[in-house]
Amino acid sequence: MIDIQYTQCLNNFLLDVKFSMPNTGITVLFGPSGSGKTSILNLMAGVANNELLQHASFKLNNKTLDDSINKIHLKPWLRKLAYVFQDHRLFLHLSVKENILFGYKRNLSNLNPGDLIKIFNIDDLLDRSPSQISGGQKQRVAMVRALLSEPELLILDEPLAALDYQSKQQLLPYIEQLKQQLKIPIIYVSHDIKEVLRLADYVVVIDKGKVIDEGDIADLCLSQPLLTQQEGASFILKGEVNKIIEEDKLVEINCGKNILITAENMQLKQHVKVLIHARDVSLCLTPPKDSSILNCIAVSIETLQRDNNDKLRVFAKLGEQTIVVLISHRSAKLLKVEKGKKMYAQFKATAIIK
Repeated sequence: MIDIQYTQCLNNFLLDVKFSMPNTGITVLFGPSGSGKTSILNLMAGVANNELLQHASFKLNNKTLDDSINKIHLKPWLRKLAYVFQDHRLFLHLSVKENILFGYKRNLSNLNPGDLIKIFNIDDLLDRSPSQISGGQKQRVAMVRALLSEPELLILDEPLAALDYQSKQQLLPYIEQLKQQLKIPIIYVSHDIKEVLRLADYVVVIDKGKVIDEGDIADLCLSQPLLTQQEGASFILKGEVNKIIEEDKLVEINCGKNILITAENMQLKQHVKVLIHARDVSLCLTPPKDSSILNCIAVSIETLQRDNNDKLRVFAKLGEQTIVVLISHRSAKLLKVEKGKKMYAQFKATAIIK
């Protein structure tokens, strides 16, 4: 794990964070706008104003980048980091190829530019200027340029924020490829739960300059309404797209021995994580007949827990995975909900978020 700790006075609050991130995969810094996420990235990259910095501790691959106690603060160009911003920051007077090779020539990288150009599918853009390509294409170029510096850590600051929906969907698979093909850690800032669902291996939740929680996204969804933007618990189910039902604009997901039906757009054989809010799920003793609700799955009740709003959170097992249902005490009594009982959980196809 990589340990990071910074304390700094910002304009409107005190940034005081301490968290860890894995040495591989994508760690997402998640939180509302103005919570301090970009400030953390700038401190890690060494580009922040350090006048009001009170404490700093950041080591990467056994090399100390920041240590305020021992007065160590490496200059940005001495840190083996690559930073991709929201606005790509390409040189407008250079071609795409010249932009890519700009940092490559100076860093004496051992990587082959052609390999990354093929991975990011920008072969046909090399002779164009940045003004002649789309926003999503610019971000792909910016990522290739960043990676050719052979960084030990890749920083992505909301790289999809300025893009439209279609451009985001086109760029997401390239970001997914990064964690599969690179053996370096990636830290990614977002406040979009759909991006987090698709990309995150590890999540650090930030609010008002503080770390609220950190860990696996499936665990955090059970306890962190700030992450899911919903009151009460939510849960994640993992599966593989089994069938595309074109005529009904629906998708079947194979989730263990169960089939889920969703209205989300997915691709055949795609491995997915889907989010469902506990308040959108109900329990029943037998599968309902003549219902518009398409998902009705057999579950085993595991535990009951009182919610902050005086309702009951019912945790149940769907194979090896956990689902959560939010019900009233009256419903629990009428249905005699108790540990070990076999029941059915039902929810609409439109309740599934990808």
